[in-house]
Formats: sequence, structure tokens, C-alpha cells
Amino acid sequence: MFYNSLVVNLVLLFFLCSTDGKKKAKDLQIITEYAPEDCSEKASDGDDVTVHYTGTLESGKVFDSSRAANREPFSFTLGQKKVIPGWEQGLQGMCAGEKRKLIIPSHLAYGETGHPPVIPGGATLIFEIELVSLKKVAATQQIVSILNFMVIPVLAVLMVYYLYDRMSKEPSKKDSKREERRKKRR
Repeated sequence: MFYNSLVVNLVLLFFLCSTDGKKKAKDLQIITEYAPEDCSEKASDGDDVTVHYTGTLESGKVFDSSRAANREPFSFTLGQKKVIPGWEQGLQGMCAGEKRKLIIPSHLAYGETGHPPVIPGGATLIFEIELVSLKKVAATQQIVSILNFMVIPVLAVLMVYYLYDRMSKEPSKKDSKREERRKKRR
């Protein structure tokens, strides 16, 4: 445990020193701080996840935490863009009980505008995240959601085909008889 923590801190220190303050990282950095031995289910889009988190600025100032007094873990559905992109990407593949540190560049967080007054524009955010629970989407639910997505376009194509087919056919016998009657009347 001590060795893992030491390695994580050394990796983080190396990263911070290697940037020399000249440029900020453009990619999300994911540091696994703890991974349970049994990881049979991993988080993916569509799953309901519940997390504890603490968000800090690079200065170390905490701007939000679910672990604060009278706060509950945060729940949402992964992949529905209800959270910042850095979270969407950083939670992919997590197991229940796993703890990660996410170092999120501004373009995967709140961008150049930030989230005043708490998060300044262009801020890199650091989140300590623990996946408290994971509820996988059943395969049948995934199939139903795909079918729901496809129903309207398929129905539209079928309707267009039906109308095209109807318009392109030769006149029916009924239409032919009507035409003959009209000719006789003339």
C-alpha cells in the first residue's frame, strides 16, 4: 500500500516537474490509486454510477467535494453528457470500489470561461474519485434503446418507399375502367 502510494506520488511529481510550467497537459491523465482484486464489471456508457469525489485546483484549493458535511455521493448515467468530458472519459472502465485521480485539462472541464467564481478560466482540475456503486445496463435495455433510436428513420424510409411504389405503378384496373367510361362519354 505504501509502495503504491509512493509510486503514484513520484509519477505525479515527475509529470508536474516535466512541464516546467511552460505548457499544460492537453490530455486527461488517469492515475489508479486503488483497484479492487475482483473487477468483473467495468463502467461504460449507459451505466448508472455513484461516486464520491473531491475536486481541487492545481493550487490545492478544494472547490467541491461530495465528502463535505451533509453531502451525499453523486449519481448519474455515464455517457449522457451530464458531467464534464473529463469525468465521462475518466470513469470509463472503473470498477466498484476503485479509486482514481483524474487530472483534467481545461478543454475537458470548463474551458477558457471557467465556472466563476469558483473555477477560473483555463483551469486544470484534479479530482479524487471513488466509484461507490455501479449498475450495469441490461443487454435488453441496450437493444431497446437502439431500436427506439432506429424506429423513426426506418418508418420514414418505409413510408417513402410505399408512396413511391404506389405512384410508380401503372394505373389499376379500376382506374382503367374509369378512363374508358370517360372516353365513351366524350
